[in-house]
Amino acid sequence: MTETENYRVLKFTKEREIIAEAVNLSRYYNHNIGIVEMDVTKAMAIMKKHEEKTGEKLSITSWIMKCVAQVVEENPIVQTFRKGRRKMIQFKDVDIKCLVEKEVRGQKVPIAYIIRQANKKSFQEIQNEIRMAQKHSKDQREKEAKQKKRQKLLMKLPKIIRALLWRSIIKDPFKIRKNLGTVGVTAMGMFGKGIVGYAIPKTFHATTCALGAIVKKPVYINNELVPRDILHIVVEFDHDIVDGAPAVRFVSRLHQLLGEAFGLEAYANE
Repeated sequence: MTETENYRVLKFTKEREIIAEAVNLSRYYNHNIGIVEMDVTKAMAIMKKHEEKTGEKLSITSWIMKCVAQVVEENPIVQTFRKGRRKMIQFKDVDIKCLVEKEVRGQKVPIAYIIRQANKKSFQEIQNEIRMAQKHSKDQREKEAKQKKRQKLLMKLPKIIRALLWRSIIKDPFKIRKNLGTVGVTAMGMFGKGIVGYAIPKTFHATTCALGAIVKKPVYINNELVPRDILHIVVEFDHDIVDGAPAVRFVSRLHQLLGEAFGLEAYANE
């Protein structure tokens, strides 16, 4: 880094270059984007009551992942990928890719993590898995060391070779599943609590849910304005695979499960 009186000159690292290459390849997907608001008042009340009673703070993101996994299992078209010109691969297990933020040497670092078979796990199991991934345990350090080693090898390759490797992944549904999962869930509301807004990510997935903030909003119910907890969410679908009707069915079912506090039944009956 060099610095003058008015500005700094920083190095654009190899790590940033690889991220830029990956994001650039998302242009091959024809995404349809839905911007919606979903009522999560019942779930928020259950979580608040549980925290007041036990002191344990439940993970909103983990719960939403459970709901997303359930809806994807019911609508497998949303985790279907093209293979070649005339074939499509539709997966049964729901593997959710997310980012897990952990503290390493005093710094917050986002780590890509895949929850395998999320549709077969309870909310509690998903929450425990994510919390375990956030800990800088020996097993996690070993996994991350292997990942960093692969990244270093990748960074040493010429750019044209890296581009070919990326294309080999995005053209193969099985490689996508192995490296990126079958659907994506990214949560940014935690970084801007109370800020109303939406994030529209670039992604390799056929379906991605980007979670914004949960804020209080007045909503008409039985001709009366009442305060409700509203989640802001963006849902992206690969239009090559998912048309409007199945996309609406997905969003409608997700709205229903979130509104019913699906997966929190054990906490509601405490």
